[in-house]
Amino acid sequence: MGINQSGIRAKTAAEEVNRLRNWKRTKERFEENKARIKKDCLAVLAGMSAFSWEKYTAALEAKGYKVKLKMDASVTVRGYSIQSGNSVYKSSVISRDLPPAKIKETWEKMRPENRYRQMTPSERVGFATSDEGKDYLFPLDLTLDGKRYKTKVYGKAVKAFYEESRAIERTHSPEETGNIFRTAFLLFVGQVDAATTFAQNCGGSAPDQNWGRDKNDNDTLWARRCFRKAREMVITPVIRWGRRR
Repeated sequence: MGINQSGIRAKTAAEEVNRLRNWKRTKERFEENKARIKKDCLAVLAGMSAFSWEKYTAALEAKGYKVKLKMDASVTVRGYSIQSGNSVYKSSVISRDLPPAKIKETWEKMRPENRYRQMTPSERVGFATSDEGKDYLFPLDLTLDGKRYKTKVYGKAVKAFYEESRAIERTHSPEETGNIFRTAFLLFVGQVDAATTFAQNCGGSAPDQNWGRDKNDNDTLWARRCFRKAREMVITPVIRWGRRR
C-alpha cells in the first residue's frame, strides 16, 4: 500500500503553522510580562524616598514576584533576576535602565524634584497638584520690581494656589487676577509690607492691622486665607478723605 505524500505534506504544513503560532503567542506573552514587570519595577523605584536593595526587593516581592540577587565577594549586587510565575527574567532583559549599574541613576531621575526641573510650566502644575505630588516640596518664586521672593511648599499648598487662582479668573479681569495672585504670594511668604505697597499701588488697600498667620494654619489653609485677603486688598480702594471747603 502506497504512502499518501500529499497527506503527509499537509500534516507537516499544519504542524509548522501551529508551531509558529505557538511561538508567536509565547513571544507575545514574554513581551507582555516583561512590560508588566518593568512597569512594576519603575513604580517601586518612584515610591522610594531612598534607594536600597532591601526595600526594592521587598516591594517587588510584595507584588508577588521572587527576586534573586547575585552578589560578588564584597557583597555588592552585580546582577539580579525576577521570577513571575514559572518564568525568570534577568534585569538586563527587562530594561536597560534596571541592571545594578544603572538602577540608582534611574531612581535619581525619577525623583520628583529632578523630574520637576525637566517639565514645562503646565506639566509642573499638573504634577504638583496631583496625588503623586501632594507630599513633595516644590519651589515657588515671584520676581516683582526687580526683587525675587522664593519659598518651597508641599504640593497640597501648590494645589490650593492653583485652585484659588482659577476661581478668581472666573470673576476678575486678567490684570486683577495677576495682581491678586502677586499680593497673595507676598502675604504667603510673610512680606506683608511688600504686599501692602503692591496692593495700594494697584489702587487697593492695606490688610487689617492685626492680620496674619494663625498658629493653627497649615500651608494649605494659609494659602487660601492669603488669596481671600489679597482679593479684598486689591479690589477694595483706599478711601481718601478730603477737606471740605
